[in-house]
Amino acid sequence: MRLYKYWAVERQVFTIQGEQKVGKCYGGSNESVDDALLKAKAKFEKVKRKIAGDANAFKDYEVDIREEILEEISSDAVITRNRYGAKVLNVSSLMILDIDKPKPSLGGLFAKKMDDKSRIYEMVRKLAASSKYSRYGFRTYETFQGARVIVLGQNFNPKDSGVTAMMAEFNCDPLYTVLCSKQECFRARLTPKPKRMGLKSRPIPFPREADDPLLDQWLDEYDRKSGDFSVCKFIEQVGANLPANDIVRLHDELTGAAIGRSLA
Repeated sequence: MRLYKYWAVERQVFTIQGEQKVGKCYGGSNESVDDALLKAKAKFEKVKRKIAGDANAFKDYEVDIREEILEEISSDAVITRNRYGAKVLNVSSLMILDIDKPKPSLGGLFAKKMDDKSRIYEMVRKLAASSKYSRYGFRTYETFQGARVIVLGQNFNPKDSGVTAMMAEFNCDPLYTVLCSKQECFRARLTPKPKRMGLKSRPIPFPREADDPLLDQWLDEYDRKSGDFSVCKFIEQVGANLPANDIVRLHDELTGAAIGRSLA
């Protein structure tokens, strides 16, 4: 997982088409702030190469998760706060699928009328029953937009091409799939999006460069309102009859998956 305890920012002046610009790059490290600063400076060198016309400057670039670490559950599971304030579960090997829409198929044109979420659930059931995936357990959750699926039965590497192919077969959100590979983890939002709770959104800068009492006040209100909503609702488990592990149970607790509150 590309999560770090220490962060530093490097500011430099560079020239684009004859005009001077001031830019900044962030670097993260689990060793020290000094090491994080070296990483930030290295990123700036790539930016300069890109500006100079090097098309391969960011060819192997991987995406750091620049978020505050709220809780380290284990070496494989960490809770962070994202850029709009929500708490997020980051896991290195527990596959979590984010599915907004059912996979289109010719047969679906003639199938009985179902809403998109029901079609997603049916798609998961069919894939779970196939010989290819029958050894896995699939926990399906309703979300505000579509469905979330947690896959039990194996540790998955998000950078593995086979995992990417499996995510595509389940019609997982393409951008989420790419980020899982580049960030070396799977992610699941644990608390609601602010706008869905009627709370005005605001950016959550990290690392913070100064105290911000208004931000602290906003975060307190966000956390207070979050208790009135669920992020997902557990629907069913299909496929292999495998037990939910501690991380899955924590996910269910923190998302309010079994409580039945409004989804947000």
